[in-house]
Amino acid sequence: MNKEPRTSAESGLNSWIRGLLSHVLSAFRFDMKEVCLFTKSLGYESIDYYPSLLKSMVLSLVSELRESHLNGLSTQSRMAPERMMSLSEVCVPLVTLPDMEPLVEALLTYHGHEPQEVLAPEFFEAVNEAFLSEKIVLPTSSVVSLWFRHLPSLEKATLHLFEKLFSSKIICLRRMECCIRESFLPQAACQPAIFRIVDEMFRFVLLETDGAPEVLAALQVFTSCLVEALKKENKQLTFALRTYFPYGAPCLAAALSQHPEGGAEGINQPSPDAAQKRPPLSY
Repeated sequence: MNKEPRTSAESGLNSWIRGLLSHVLSAFRFDMKEVCLFTKSLGYESIDYYPSLLKSMVLSLVSELRESHLNGLSTQSRMAPERMMSLSEVCVPLVTLPDMEPLVEALLTYHGHEPQEVLAPEFFEAVNEAFLSEKIVLPTSSVVSLWFRHLPSLEKATLHLFEKLFSSKIICLRRMECCIRESFLPQAACQPAIFRIVDEMFRFVLLETDGAPEVLAALQVFTSCLVEALKKENKQLTFALRTYFPYGAPCLAAALSQHPEGGAEGINQPSPDAAQKRPPLSY
């Protein structure tokens, strides 16, 4: 394919290639004998041809997305928003296919210059559902981009974490820490916008449960994991502390940045009355 045909011959060749691809992609409409004859004439067996075709298409689309991302200021090389929307809709039922992972990642990390989101909400929902159910594995950058661009997915991921943390009658701190680490939420919360949403949901649950010790413990463990995630990035904070707590007084933000005196001992011990009503905490 010539992206910028200069002669009528090149344009005709592009049209012929598009027709060939259209014939292959719509092969399910034809008799299988015809499909087998067609693929064999190209030197492939059907069982080998279709996976190779899918991989080639995915690699081609990923390359085009990356090129569009790098040349975002060039209108000729950018992928049209309508095509981005259509492509994301096509991917909705395919997000769990291993061969589709590079394309899913490329779509999630693609950032154009359009004022509105160019990917379908159904695409974000399908990817988030597959990620939460552990049907796909995504790098941290893709997960952060997913939750940053689609607020309902972030909220659902946080609620999913709450269900895992508080579904057991006995709240084990080690299990709690493991669940929080595996949720990717501490890593994503390094972004202030994501942190404020997750923090607000923790505060809401804390108020609704009248300061339940297991919720307070989860909030403290989450904060500890967040600080660890920031340290693992091996870089200084790129955002001022007030961007994480925009509505708090400066003195409160400064106090929150201090390491608590006395360590973590005793912070998870409920009162005698609360211990009778709440699930016990254990290590």
